[in-house]
Order: sequence, then structure tokens, then C-alpha cells
Amino acid sequence: MRQLWLMVCAAFLMLAACTVPGAAPPAEPTPGPSAAPLPSPAAPAQPDPLPTAPGSSEAQEAAGRPQPQPVQDPEGLTAALEGCVSFGEGEAGVSLKTAIAAAELLNWTEANAKDSSIDAMTLHLENWLAGLDAERQNLFWANWPAVDGQAWAILRDMPGQLPLLADAGDPQRFDHYTPACYERLTCAVEQYLEKD
Repeated sequence: MRQLWLMVCAAFLMLAACTVPGAAPPAEPTPGPSAAPLPSPAAPAQPDPLPTAPGSSEAQEAAGRPQPQPVQDPEGLTAALEGCVSFGEGEAGVSLKTAIAAAELLNWTEANAKDSSIDAMTLHLENWLAGLDAERQNLFWANWPAVDGQAWAILRDMPGQLPLLADAGDPQRFDHYTPACYERLTCAVEQYLEKD
């Protein structure tokens, strides 16, 4: 009986030692010098930057593209446009005046259009038209199809147009013209019409 009592007391003391408040928690094994460090928590993902708009100046700089070029020889372009309003339908010599106007546009585009942005040419046309009265604005649009058609005729068949140009006083300054240069001006006209 005494032995049983001693065993109960020993068990009670052991139980009391395990549940004493403030007792130190059992020691965890510490990593040795060769243990790998614990991984740090992953950094929160940063949002991707917003893409740059394709037409913005930042995008152009990033792509290494040049900024839009201003109109080269703006006075020359104004003079060429003025040639389109220097005559009216039904006047004497209208076909010769149309050829002169077409040749002047071609002269300007051959020398300047490749170095002038379409946007800049559109703005130049817009400002030039804004300075005209309504009658001359209407005259420009009335003459434009014939002048444009004559310019394309010269572009497509310069030798065939030489007799007409000779009768008009040989207003052409080049032996041949580049269609892509003139097309840039026609794109500016079309862009203006789309904006209007």
C-alpha cells in the first residue's frame, strides 16, 4: 500500500511540474552552422506598368522614331495651293492653268513632302483655307479634282504630258516626279476632309 501511495505522489509531482505557469517551453533544436536559412516570405507582386499609347511621344521615343516633321518650305506650299484658286471653271485656258497648278504642287511635293509630316501638311492646309473667304474656299474644292487628276496624269505618263506642259510654259522643275511624295499631300487633303 505504501508503495502504491508513493507512486501516486510521484506521478502527481511530475504532472504538477509539467503544468507550472511560467515554465520555460521545451527547447527547440537550433540549426547548426551548416543548416540552410529559412526562406523569407515572398514579396507582394508589383503591378505591371501600363502600356504606353502607340501614338504618344513617349512611345515614339522608345521606338526610336523621329518626331513629326514640320512643313518644309511653307511659303512654297502656300504658293502652290494659291495656284489652285487662280482660275475658275469655264475660263479661257483652264486646261493650261490646271496643268500649271498641278505642276506647282508636284514641284513642291518632290522637294519637300518626304520631309514634312502628313499631320503638319494637313494643319497647313487647314490654316490656309481658314484664311480664304467662302468663295475662294469653294473655288479650291471645285478645282481640286481636276488639278489632282492632272497631277496624277503627269506622274503616270510624263512624256505624254510634255506637250501640254510646254503649252503651259513648262512649269515643271523636275524631269520626273515620285508618286509617293505627291501621295503624301493627297493624304493630307483627305485627312483634312475627314476632320472637317
